Amino acid sequence: MNSNTLRNNKFELKIFKIDKNFHELKDLSNAEIIIHITDNYIKKLRHKFKDLDIAIVNPKLSHEFDKSFKFWSYSFNQPKEKFYWKLFLPDNLTENHDFKIVEFSYVLFIQYENEIYCIISGSGISVIKKYLHSTFGIEIYERISSQTEDNVIELNTRSIANNISNKKQTFNLNQTISETLDYSDIPTKIKLKVRKSLKENEFHKFKLDNTLTILEVGSYFLLRKKIDFEELKEMIIHIHNIHKDYAPKQLTLFTKIHDSNLIKDLDNSLLERIIDDVQSNNEPKKVQNEIIEIVHPNKLEKFYECDNFLIRKKHSQGKSDITTDNRNDLYYKATMHIFDNLKNINNRYDIKGEVFKLNIRGLINQKEVTYGNLYSHIIAEIELNNHKYFRIDSKWYLLEDKFLNKMNEEAKTYYSKYELKTNLLNHWYEKDDEDSYNKSHYSKGYYVLDKVIKDNVELCDLLVFKNDRIYFIHVKNGFDTKMRDLYIQVILSAKRLSNDLKNFNGSSYLKKTLKLYNERNPDNQIDIAETLDNIKLKKITISFVMAFKNNAYKNKGLTSVERIDKSNSNIAKYSIVQVVKEMNQYDFEIYLKDISEIQQ
Repeated sequence: MNSNTLRNNKFELKIFKIDKNFHELKDLSNAEIIIHITDNYIKKLRHKFKDLDIAIVNPKLSHEFDKSFKFWSYSFNQPKEKFYWKLFLPDNLTENHDFKIVEFSYVLFIQYENEIYCIISGSGISVIKKYLHSTFGIEIYERISSQTEDNVIELNTRSIANNISNKKQTFNLNQTISETLDYSDIPTKIKLKVRKSLKENEFHKFKLDNTLTILEVGSYFLLRKKIDFEELKEMIIHIHNIHKDYAPKQLTLFTKIHDSNLIKDLDNSLLERIIDDVQSNNEPKKVQNEIIEIVHPNKLEKFYECDNFLIRKKHSQGKSDITTDNRNDLYYKATMHIFDNLKNINNRYDIKGEVFKLNIRGLINQKEVTYGNLYSHIIAEIELNNHKYFRIDSKWYLLEDKFLNKMNEEAKTYYSKYELKTNLLNHWYEKDDEDSYNKSHYSKGYYVLDKVIKDNVELCDLLVFKNDRIYFIHVKNGFDTKMRDLYIQVILSAKRLSNDLKNFNGSSYLKKTLKLYNERNPDNQIDIAETLDNIKLKKITISFVMAFKNNAYKNKGLTSVERIDKSNSNIAKYSIVQVVKEMNQYDFEIYLKDISEIQQ
């Protein structure tokens, strides 16, 4: 290596790792992976900046060997979107001046024992973000953790079922990991004190003194200690060996699957079901919507805000596009696209290939805000070799019996505790779909807001005023994967309403939604001014209702709680648990109701 690298410059460095199991990178060599990542980033820039001058970006990639390491050094100038002075000044003062802003950015790709690690500067994260091993730092910590000893400073968690309600907690006292993590949480970032035994053993080479040393883990690994280049190499060797040689200790009851062979088996099992669904498109009722849901893996909230979706085959130039404004139709429409455009529908191998060639674009006002292939969007719950698994955000999780039992008990307990006792909802007749059921509520104080959507977020299906309460009722037919969709609708609506009511300038979202309803329903008007005043003065209580129709065991005389207990849908049970837990962060009541138990 050049002697310049040996200067005694020291930095605190976040170490990232590339996920070589990512579908775009499979079967590529390490050199090909790095070229693919950097080339893809330039394509992304060209798409984002239509008049991109590549000379300004000036991307450079060089390669060098150093004993056990290989290095790829990638530098570029990142264009910035907002040229503030140009926006501020009149045109006559800006013409003939170059107001373009760029930021020097850098990624160092480091190959060690066939793994690829990275350090970054500037906007380097934007190059590798799509391809990161998202839990790399967490997995290192799992192997060196002592959950009853490690004191937490900051903890970020999310639910396995969505990435909307990220929770951040800061601790001032000596709370340990075991005292702060809930069994159903997934930690996304942990900041903690490095305990004495780690300083003396695993990290003794880095000469950590007896003062406070911080370890930060998430998608990256960061030991808050300034290191030079040689120490960086030592650190990579060290954490590589920890990941390889130390057994992980489970932080919660979720077990993420890392075994590449098991992941392959799970993917193949799920793909076989999808292939069955494609071949069933001449009989639409057979398509397995009860186990599969379509959601963008990273941009869930944006995906739910989309007002249109485009399904397009790769390299088709739009010749066979399908569009829909209903995200609930995406799975059926996607399988129908393959069915209609494949010459030999009996060739299962060809169908499997088409699943990865089909892309889904989410649009808001005709502008693309989400993008990914069909398979990356798929949420599912399957059983394989007598074990149950979730596929969420393109990752597989094992559902252990201990977790399933605890979740089942919590779902039953929460339903009993938060069951809606007030007589608000009608009996659901077999002939009715969701739309018909919602419209069956036409009594005084009832307003059907289904499909009354403002800012692409549905406030509720039914709005009901009763006994100094205003109920925002969300309705779903089924107790299966659709419950995840229902739970996310409730959380998104509550989040938007909560932010709206805190608006210093007064309500916007609620006011505009109710105004839109009144425009469409001249014979059943809502008094908007009175409603907003009553909410502001706390004369009425806001209550959200998660209402579902459990269609299983309906002729066996079982109670709603007994039907929950017997249900095979763990996603549905988990959705009950999470909607209650996550609604606690808002100043609203939450109720649950199984509509199937409401008699005529």
